[in-house]
Amino acid sequence: MKLRIGIIGAAAAAALAVTATSLGGNSAVPALRGTVGPGFTIKLTKAGKVAKTLRAGTYRLTVADRSAEHNFVLERDSGAERVVTSVPFVGTRTVTVRLAKGAWKVYCDPHASVMVSRFTVGGAQLAAATTTVADDHGGHGEPEPGDDHGGR
Repeated sequence: MKLRIGIIGAAAAAALAVTATSLGGNSAVPALRGTVGPGFTIKLTKAGKVAKTLRAGTYRLTVADRSAEHNFVLERDSGAERVVTSVPFVGTRTVTVRLAKGAWKVYCDPHASVMVSRFTVGGAQLAAATTTVADDHGGHGEPEPGDDHGGR
């Protein structure tokens, strides 16, 4: 009798382990990567490709902020925003974000006119062009002609 209970218990534990493994195989949160700087660059990628369209859902966003002059903001066109890094932070920050259907953008708040990348979630359409504006000044961080940058 004890042997039978032990065998049944072992079989149940094995079945539970197989079920948990098969259910957990696809439960990983998809990863996004954001970068801001050096120079006047900002982008959002998934699996190494610039994000233009994403599925609605939860993502793990890792942002590499490479400049004390920039920040990284994620914003939905309806107004909800998340400041992931701030001026003068330099380093890496990881957050979990939930992206709902709509038009979204990532941008640097102090330089939003030239550092913005737009994308859509859940099949939404962008109202304007979907191009990414990124001017890296040759990757050397030189200011644009007429930029004050505090008298530097």
